Amino acid sequence: GKLTSEQDKPSEKLNMPFGNPQNGPIHVAGAVKGDVIAVQIHDIAPRGPQPAGTTVLMHGFGGLVATSNTAMLHDPLPEMVKKMTVDRTGIQFNDKIRLPYEPFLGTLGVSPEIEAVSSVQPDYWGGNMDLPDMAPGAIAYFPVHHEGGYVYLGDCHATQGDGELAGAAVEMPATVTIQIDLIKNWSIRWPRLENEEFIMAIGSTRPMEDAARIAYC
Repeated sequence: GKLTSEQDKPSEKLNMPFGNPQNGPIHVAGAVKGDVIAVQIHDIAPRGPQPAGTTVLMHGFGGLVATSNTAMLHDPLPEMVKKMTVDRTGIQFNDKIRLPYEPFLGTLGVSPEIEAVSSVQPDYWGGNMDLPDMAPGAIAYFPVHHEGGYVYLGDCHATQGDGELAGAAVEMPATVTIQIDLIKNWSIRWPRLENEEFIMAIGSTRPMEDAARIAYC
């Protein structure tokens, strides 16, 4: 809700790293370490006044931009805000381009074991994974690290490609319907995800080689 106009500048309006607010935590009765929490995503509906969709280009954000740690040969991309009307029939990018409505949860996870972490970070607890497969009809599985599990969710997207390379996806406020189930005595180390077509392993860690090894398992 911070960016209300296409004339806004993200660097002036957003207070990073507090740019990924979440809903929760949700205490799951009976969940203890060694169990698994299953979250089935039933529905993601756009909420609030239009234009409900927002995407941005902002300094230091995205896989193809320069940061303080990874300098690039080009200047930072100019800051830009794009507002779009979003409903279940599609996303009106402009007068000529209409994008499909492909909603998913950018962030979904449980409490980590010992860390106090940013909701921007993904790891063994889930978190800000930005996976388009985390969509209605999918079931995500998370290892329980604390009594109660503490499920949280947010960062709803109306559509996105395979990553946020030059900025953000089409971010939107949303009403989300989920179902939480508890699987006793099933121990997994990393989140898993399934839908009607695939069973997936999710690897989020550093270095990238280790993330790939986790995803292979």
